[in-house]
Amino acid sequence: MASAFITNIAFPKSLEEVLLFVNEVGRYHVEEILTESNTEWTVPKDAVKGETVFFMHSKTSIDTIRRLKRQLQSEGFDSRPDAYDTIADALDHGEELYRRIGGCVFAKGVVSGDVIVDENARNSGLHWSSIYYAPISDIEVFDKPVSINQFREFIFISRTGAITKLTDEQTAKLLELARQA
Repeated sequence: MASAFITNIAFPKSLEEVLLFVNEVGRYHVEEILTESNTEWTVPKDAVKGETVFFMHSKTSIDTIRRLKRQLQSEGFDSRPDAYDTIADALDHGEELYRRIGGCVFAKGVVSGDVIVDENARNSGLHWSSIYYAPISDIEVFDKPVSINQFREFIFISRTGAITKLTDEQTAKLLELARQA
């Protein structure tokens, strides 16, 4: 079996970053995986063609969403008062997405090209700092997301980075859970 990893997608960490996703990207990163069959995504620096990537929406994203909602309500958004409603709507949308796929592995794909080094996210001050990306193809969204509660006994999701490498046994068990859904 080819190697595999989980990439854990976190919610934007600041009100400014939420506004950036709304205005410049048009959607959250997690939505890209829900709607595209091919993309370029962060990978481990030693990722290889044919490696399976599982996409997870981080369990802690709801804490970030709620913190940002409280911040927006208490402080407003002084740098762009005209953007308050846009950000409030975006946070509500993020919470709805979380209800559907938060804390779950919700899709898988395949690394389909070589690792690319790109420092744009790091240089732009975005919440992830990886500089390693690769094309991902054949993205398949699971009919029913696999909750972390179903696999936490045999997979420990990294708390220090977005990538969790999987053994062949872990990969087989996770694929079985996805097929049972």
